[in-house]
Amino acid sequence: MDADQHRAAAVEANNATWELLDGRAHTAEEADELLGRAYAAAHHWRRAADATAVNAARASWLVSRAHATLGHGELALHHADRCAAHTMAAGDAAADFDRVYALEARARALAALGRDDDARTTRAEAETAAVAVAHEQDREIVEGDLAAPPWFGLA
Repeated sequence: MDADQHRAAAVEANNATWELLDGRAHTAEEADELLGRAYAAAHHWRRAADATAVNAARASWLVSRAHATLGHGELALHHADRCAAHTMAAGDAAADFDRVYALEARARALAALGRDDDARTTRAEAETAAVAVAHEQDREIVEGDLAAPPWFGLA
């Protein structure tokens, strides 16, 4: 595949992952499919034409969210930390909502691990940052994602 084909495959895998991030309880086969799609997106973004640290951050977020959805706290936290590192490396190229998603990924991973106090604090940081998202439509999407399960009983 050339870099343009990787970009197209990354977009397709990313969008396909979202089909399985709909709040359902996953069968073993669906869980495998969810992870396969998320990792495929990350794989193709690493090789895509004009890929940036922002693309890497978003791919890491997607993998973290897939693992968190399945209750894989340690892996979710690892990829949340990668998301944060890529977001920081992106600097001003990262959108305001990218910073919120880095916090959300960490909070959700901590909740999956049962580290409720840390998760609650980080989720509150994400919610505060979400209020400052400049574009109204982006802010509504971020707030919806922050409200979406799973939060593993975190109030």
